[in-house]
Parts: sequence; C-alpha cells; structure tokens
Amino acid sequence: MPSIDGTHWFWWLTTAACVVWYSTITLYVAVKGAKDIKHMLRRLQDINTADAAGTAPEAAPAEKTRK
Repeated sequence: MPSIDGTHWFWWLTTAACVVWYSTITLYVAVKGAKDIKHMLRRLQDINTADAAGTAPEAAPAEKTRK
C-alpha cells in the first residue's frame, strides 16, 4: 500500500471533507424529514378524528406549522 505523501494528503483530505459534509446533510435531512412526517401524520389523524366526530378540525396558524 502506498504511503500518504506528495499530493495524496490533498485527495485524502478532500475525500474526508466530502464524506463529513455528505453525512451532515444526510442526517439533517433525515431528522427534519422525520419531524415533518410525524407532524403530517398527526394532522391527518386530527382531520380523520374530526371527520369521524362530524366536526371541523381546528386550523393551525401558519407560523406554528413551519417552526
């Protein structure tokens, strides 16, 4: 196996930076997506419960839904 010398350190560092960046973005999207899906399912359940009870669901203010 060749040693890390010359320009190999540059490519190793670039690859490591890309892996860290990609992992960070992936985790961020996964966490935010899971939170959005959880919120969506809760709202759908509220709408379904309201429909079953024959009442209109309470509308959430726009600023509350996107925090």
